[in-house]
Amino acid sequence: MQHAYICRKAAVIFLLSLLICTAGGGCALREEAARGIVVIEGDAVESKAYLTLDELKSMDEGLVEADYFSINSYGTKEYTRFKGVWVWHILKEKVKIKENASKVTFIAEDGYSVEFSLDDVKRENYIDEQNPKARYKMILAWEENGKEINPANGNPFQLVVGQRKPGDVNKPYWVRNVKTIRID
Repeated sequence: MQHAYICRKAAVIFLLSLLICTAGGGCALREEAARGIVVIEGDAVESKAYLTLDELKSMDEGLVEADYFSINSYGTKEYTRFKGVWVWHILKEKVKIKENASKVTFIAEDGYSVEFSLDDVKRENYIDEQNPKARYKMILAWEENGKEINPANGNPFQLVVGQRKPGDVNKPYWVRNVKTIRID
């Protein structure tokens, strides 16, 4: 009799723990699934959003594929072809942004981060100093030069942005392995 009571009590505790864990966002299961997921969070969003690579790929209306021009800190210039989704499209479709939102921070797995104003994220006219007719959007890319970013090398998302003006050193703003988009 005592044994049956202990078993029922253990089962109830297990089920309650499972329920609490599930309601709280998945506990350890959420942590294990972190690779391949981008989290959108911050003081200026109503609630967190977790987006998978497949969810981003299905956002046809915001899809961008283009050759982005970059200049790095050493003055090296190059073109890289990226495929991804316009960041503003992601934000307006997947989270409710509060009126006090003013900045968006992109955080990589290794802690590297860059910060933009909300207007920078909405912008549709980033440039390529070598092609005056080109206009670009800030994107979260999953494909570089025709190949998907390998998840074995980190979260398979890269922030890519064109130049603000001729001579703009924009490559340091390209964040590899984005894990969090924080809106404050």
